[in-house]
Amino acid sequence: MELFDKLGDTIVSVSKDATQKAKDLSELARIRMEMRAKKDYINKLYLEIGKSYYELHKNDENRDFEEHMQLIQEAQDSLEELNKQSGQIKGTVRCAQCGQDMPLEADFCSKCGSRLEKPQAEDLETIFEDEDIEKSETAEEKPAEEAAAVTETVKIKETIISEETESMQETQVSEES
Repeated sequence: MELFDKLGDTIVSVSKDATQKAKDLSELARIRMEMRAKKDYINKLYLEIGKSYYELHKNDENRDFEEHMQLIQEAQDSLEELNKQSGQIKGTVRCAQCGQDMPLEADFCSKCGSRLEKPQAEDLETIFEDEDIEKSETAEEKPAEEAAAVTETVKIKETIISEETESMQETQVSEES
């Protein structure tokens, strides 16, 4: 009987230790998740501070972080151009006020009511021009090959713009939350 009592005590002791270790691991995981959430929250606040600082000082004559602000402006200009090109391919125009995509035929945004800026005819033509394909006399000799190259280029641009649009939408969704 004594052997069974010792065995029972050992089993109870080991199970208590295992239970305590499981509780400790669970608590440690909870603490780590909370730490990660706090770090993410702090990083989000840093981003908001930086964005606010940029908006307040982007027009200053002598501004700190000049190089960074210039890079931000260039990226925003590029993003705006990509949005226009994407909209032209999709047959939409983006509202300057709220960012909603609207059909080219619309004069006003259905979300916020703002007047929509329509793309110019020249803008519609430039979307299909490819800087890498030069117009030459040999292009006239090979119209089928050129047409295939232009078609392929347009497909690649559509894919890139689609991926950029999805990325921007995901970023916009994450910024809103």
